[in-house]
Amino acid sequence: MKKAPDSLTATPRWKDWRAWFEHNAANRRTIPWDRGVQPEPSLRWPLIRSLQRFQVGESGEGHHLRRSAQSEVEDYRNALELFVREEQEHARLLERLLREMGAGLIQRHWSDACFMVLRRLAGLRQELMILLVAEMIGKRYYQALHDGTRDPVLRSVYAQILDDEESHLAFHSAYLRQAFLPMSLLGRVAVRTGWRLLFRLACLVVLWDHRSVLRATGVSRGMFWWDCGLIFDHLAAVVLPFPYSRAPEVRPATAGGRAS
Repeated sequence: MKKAPDSLTATPRWKDWRAWFEHNAANRRTIPWDRGVQPEPSLRWPLIRSLQRFQVGESGEGHHLRRSAQSEVEDYRNALELFVREEQEHARLLERLLREMGAGLIQRHWSDACFMVLRRLAGLRQELMILLVAEMIGKRYYQALHDGTRDPVLRSVYAQILDDEESHLAFHSAYLRQAFLPMSLLGRVAVRTGWRLLFRLACLVVLWDHRSVLRATGVSRGMFWWDCGLIFDHLAAVVLPFPYSRAPEVRPATAGGRAS
């Protein structure tokens, strides 16, 4: 059983993170593709439209992120490269789900284009914070999809992505926590406030753009909004801890102990 690195250390061990991502790549869930993908009739078309949009967001090449990290240590760059590959694996999984349901892909979507513009205008710290906005919302989104269907193929794919999202949150929060440690209390308050505003705007976009699939999975707007807020508060306390506060740990499940 392999344990993920600690996201709360003052100096993250990027070599351990690289090993963690390598372990993830070699130990993926078994997806029962031979059973076919048969979502509930009321879920099928909302799901297709929603996954098409999320698939676009998962399919980036990560060129700007790699360039932004060129001055970082080699072990961090190597771990970041493996993170990008894992995101691309998500795009491949979503593409296969869509193909199995007889649906095609879309080449672009306005929400993804907005995120891309924001990320390309930012440095590494800001880009990772924008990326984490998508990862945090994605965590609640994929949980809704997982809990909202009985199809074994869909549930297996969502469970795999959720496993990976936990690693991504821990990995990026480890870097940002280290980067923001020298910042003053006033600076942390300002960054948290701006980050929360961006996060809540993104939540509104997802609530509107994916309202049909959330409704089909039984997740109300209020529930989604509330749960996303809890995820943000937890992660913000790790990335931007206030003095004398005890930051919660963000660590993915140990390998072999994942939820079904």
